[in-house]
Amino acid sequence: MCPTALARHLVVLSIVLLLAVAGASAAIKATVDADERVDSPVPHRYIHGVIPDDAKFQLALPDQWNGKLVVFSRGFSGTELTPGAWKTTTLEKGYAFAASDEGWNRLTIAKEPQDSYYESRQRIRELTLYAQQVLIAHYKKKASRTLMVGGSNGGHHTKWMVESYPELYDGGIAGYGFNSQVSQWGGIATVLRHYDVIAPRIDDIIAKRAADPSWDPARAPLVPSLTAGQLAALEGIYDVPASMPNGATFNVGRWPGSEAQWKSNHDAWVGYLRDSMPRFDPTFNPNGGALTDEELRLWDPTRSPKAVQKELRRLDLTGNLKRPVIVMHGTADAIVSPGESDGYRALVERRLGKRNADRVLAVYFIPGMGHGGPEYSNLIGAQLDALEQWIDYRESRGKRGTPAPERLGGYPRGLSRAGVLVAR
Repeated sequence: MCPTALARHLVVLSIVLLLAVAGASAAIKATVDADERVDSPVPHRYIHGVIPDDAKFQLALPDQWNGKLVVFSRGFSGTELTPGAWKTTTLEKGYAFAASDEGWNRLTIAKEPQDSYYESRQRIRELTLYAQQVLIAHYKKKASRTLMVGGSNGGHHTKWMVESYPELYDGGIAGYGFNSQVSQWGGIATVLRHYDVIAPRIDDIIAKRAADPSWDPARAPLVPSLTAGQLAALEGIYDVPASMPNGATFNVGRWPGSEAQWKSNHDAWVGYLRDSMPRFDPTFNPNGGALTDEELRLWDPTRSPKAVQKELRRLDLTGNLKRPVIVMHGTADAIVSPGESDGYRALVERRLGKRNADRVLAVYFIPGMGHGGPEYSNLIGAQLDALEQWIDYRESRGKRGTPAPERLGGYPRGLSRAGVLVAR
């Protein structure tokens, strides 16, 4: 689109949007830098631009619209342009699709005082309102349903947004996300400390687990056996206690069977802390000067100053769900422990009670999958279908749709770390 035509388009779009939200508090304004036709994966209108305060976004509006909107939250290392299979699947199913970089970048945030991880909450809300406005202008009618989705960092944000804005989202799909920055980043530092101790034997540990999935290191020693310190460190990776301010407790240790992922994700663990430690805790500098990778492992957020802990906990989930959320998580995830999803179930149950929690939360674990993967991506469509049916069931009081399925993609609902079904 030429500059003159683009300017004319922006003026018209702004007028239409202002009319569309008459009676609302204010229209969300944006600067559009691309507005074009795209044929893949289905014919759609593609819009890219910036919502005020430098949050980049994309919108995709399919020609064959099903009347609904999916809002996607990015991964920790992602941007508005890294939705993975989500964009393709949602467009093929007829949804309008929206994504944002949420106003920050992992690689630069430590040196950008105006950016924070917490601003994602406002940016996603702004994106959602803006997308709803554009849908009215483009299709001449409102979205009948808005879903929040994402994995990893986006999985956390999905639960966060559905908890915070039940009037804005009808439900969510929250893949392999964490509950708190304290459990997530503190857990990674803890695991790194212990990994350094068992690193010389990691190949033996991986081989033993592969040969015997039920291996108990305390009862079946390796040959040669681990030292007492190595055995304690190994247990320290499996067992990382975590808690939330409301008293919910859970374990963010890495699950047995994920050992090969420890080795392959070691550098990623270090990278997460290296990139963001000045943002997580600017007071942490045990020896002065530039933080070394060895020092990063020493961080324990539970010992940080109260002001730091307060800032970290601004992203805590509450468990106060009013809309249904589906969670799927790999049991071999070494980046975000599957214990975070197990813990979210505990958090919601503590807040709502087990019976009510079952009405709004369904958790499924995918055996052997790491931090996302084709097993998850291939089930995005099935998750959307299940969530839609669940919303229909709730809205109709059981006259339409179905509750969350007992199995999703063949994986049972409610599987615990021990590999048994949790009674509901």
